[in-house]
Amino acid sequence: MRAAAKVRKQFILDSGKIATARKLTGARTDTEAINKALDILIANSAIEKALLFVKGKGNIRDVYHKISG
Repeated sequence: MRAAAKVRKQFILDSGKIATARKLTGARTDTEAINKALDILIANSAIEKALLFVKGKGNIRDVYHKISG
């Protein structure tokens, strides 16, 4: 697998959100926390798409009401 290209960016971010992301992800640095948070967001999107694809097929129910559509 090829390593993803990395770019330097400069953002103005809420320090409280970064601290919370670090705690939730177990990250040691702000950069690691942001990368992990983005990975989680991307994975959740893929999961939601898969759930929408199977919605109404078989006996799968959205018991937490997380999927719209």
